[in-house]
Amino acid sequence: MKRDIQTVETQEFSLELENNENLPAKGKDALLELQMTMATSSINHEYARIEYEDSMDAERKDELVQFMEDCHSKYQEAREKLAATNPQTLESFEKDLAHQKQSTITHYNA
Repeated sequence: MKRDIQTVETQEFSLELENNENLPAKGKDALLELQMTMATSSINHEYARIEYEDSMDAERKDELVQFMEDCHSKYQEAREKLAATNPQTLESFEKDLAHQKQSTITHYNA
């Protein structure tokens, strides 16, 4: 099975997104959209968590908690859809995502 790889870069974060060549174009777009949602929400959550740990402002911390909850919800929703449609891609993608976060986010806690 041939794989088409696309790279997404967000600041110092980059992640390869896999396309299954057997999927129709619409299916590939949906798969990429789910992966992009997961990557973006995961990275946003990590940066918000870092800011939360460094913040002394209670109001800002409350805002960050809400933001992190929103990120988590978006990630979980996309994850559930990807698990239902392509569990192998999900497993591979989450491993890559965890590796990228460990490599690029210095405050990363697994």
